[in-house]
Amino acid sequence: MIFKKVANNYIVVLKRGESIISSLREFCLKTEIKNGFFNGIGAIDEAELAHYDVSVKKYSSFKMNEPLEIISLIGNVFLGPENELIVHAHASFSRQNGETFGGHLVEARISGVCEIIFTPFKTVFQKTFDEETGLKILKEFSGD
Repeated sequence: MIFKKVANNYIVVLKRGESIISSLREFCLKTEIKNGFFNGIGAIDEAELAHYDVSVKKYSSFKMNEPLEIISLIGNVFLGPENELIVHAHASFSRQNGETFGGHLVEARISGVCEIIFTPFKTVFQKTFDEETGLKILKEFSGD
């Protein structure tokens, strides 16, 4: 992973074999970023995606092991209830035949490159557990 600050954003480049979610967590720890938004494109050869069913408050996941284009990677980073970094991403992928699909991104391995624009927030946001949905959601705000 390489990254560079450009104005108020960062350009983050992940290389072959690196994992998206764990690399973004590492990037935030290295730069001391606690909150932000990101989007990106690239190519992967392995992924785990999930779908959340609110009625049973549970994720179901599936794995993909094939070459895929990342046609959209979008997500955010916030502090969780225990001040842990939560990297939350959704992604859309395409196969060679143009078929597309996507979902909540648990993790994905880069096959070529992944280029990400990361915008940190100055305001500190924190997620807390929501009983109604069973999810960690944004509820508390502090700062500017």
